[in-house]
Amino acid sequence: MINNQKGLTLIEMLVTIVLFSIIGTVAYSFLLNGLNTEKRVHTEALIRDEADLIMSQIINDLYTVPSSKIKDVSNETQNILSYEKEGIIKTVGFIGSEAKMNNSALHTNAYDLTGSKISIEGNSIRIYLKVRSTKNEKAKPLSLNSQFGLLGGGK
Repeated sequence: MINNQKGLTLIEMLVTIVLFSIIGTVAYSFLLNGLNTEKRVHTEALIRDEADLIMSQIINDLYTVPSSKIKDVSNETQNILSYEKEGIIKTVGFIGSEAKMNNSALHTNAYDLTGSKISIEGNSIRIYLKVRSTKNEKAKPLSLNSQFGLLGGGK
């Protein structure tokens, strides 16, 4: 009989399995962390895009309106400016967690704008925009503060 018993012992097999398990767990951890970071960064980029869009819509509609035609009609539940443009009375502002222009939402329900404000200060408009994602709680909220001048007087 041939007495050649080359092979692995049970202990060697167990050590190999444990080492591969540790390496696999570490690799999985890095992969999962990378995917979560990518999702958070992507959501934060979407928040910035949404904030830029909301801000530009408000600014584009208001920047040509004379300051004499804008009134602050805010109360406890809403932060609204009313203005006359081309003979039509319009509104813009924040009601609860939404940005509204003429009672139409300026954004999707994937974003919460609670705490955002718009106000008239002399011959300028100040907009404080606070945007957070309702879909990804790990994404950092974004705060933007903008102020722009208005045309003086007007008929």
